[in-house]
Amino acid sequence: MGELAGRAWQGLTTGTPGARWFWHRQLKKPFFGRFMKPWRWPQGVPDDGWERLSFPSASHSMLAAVLKRTAAEAPLGVVVCAHPMGLAAKGFWLRNGHADALLDAGFHVLAFDYNGFGDSPCTNFDWPADSLAAGLQARQIFPGLPVHALCASFGAMHMLNAVGASDFPFDRIVAEGCASSLPAFWKHYPFAHAVLRLGSVFTPEAERRLRPELTIKRLPAHVRLLLVHSRGDRWTPIDHGDRMAAAAPAGARIERLTLTTADHTHGMRDERNVYWPAVHDFLTAA
Repeated sequence: MGELAGRAWQGLTTGTPGARWFWHRQLKKPFFGRFMKPWRWPQGVPDDGWERLSFPSASHSMLAAVLKRTAAEAPLGVVVCAHPMGLAAKGFWLRNGHADALLDAGFHVLAFDYNGFGDSPCTNFDWPADSLAAGLQARQIFPGLPVHALCASFGAMHMLNAVGASDFPFDRIVAEGCASSLPAFWKHYPFAHAVLRLGSVFTPEAERRLRPELTIKRLPAHVRLLLVHSRGDRWTPIDHGDRMAAAAPAGARIERLTLTTADHTHGMRDERNVYWPAVHDFLTAA
């Protein structure tokens, strides 16, 4: 429903950039309103060596990102970090130690904001397009290097919702706390869940395009996927991973990591001794 209303308003406001995405923004507020605020560099995190950049997305937004190059003489690749919901946006990866660990392991790091979060202007609901744009930008900056994705929750969903694209640019994906569908996640938020259910009545095809347990059926044969869930996660418990793994195409290169106590999206913080070795091995394995 949000996309339908947004498209109608867009047609009426063509040529008026400030108004073009007004209804898209309003319809996002029940879900993300408390996170759609100006972004600040994470407190206590040095900004030495980080480059700020922006690049266009098919979502019509100019996405904001930060990039840091590894000091390793022979970089292993570049990891694109797709953030969970939250005010931290791309800063999530800097604040919680993921970026430093990746840099030390020999990977360049590109962390970006989805449209409507952080420094990326709010446009429509095509967040999978933002995932693609970030990966393609990484390939453009580092031609010839492998491009992987490290993503959590919201970012994980919209990374997996992009896997059917003909130009999907990622080789390996680490998806932590990924919900199998929007209704399965938003059931914990009654008002947002009601809005979502109403929208699915009017535009059911839109919701189905954003349902990882369906989009994973189009996972390319060459792409390797690590699904990370935790028994301590009340928002996306391990049965979400069970449903996605069961729906994957035959022969799909999927691995599972089940944590014990980690909170939602916080494997690195809560069980680093289990989470990080598994992620490192997955990204570096032959």
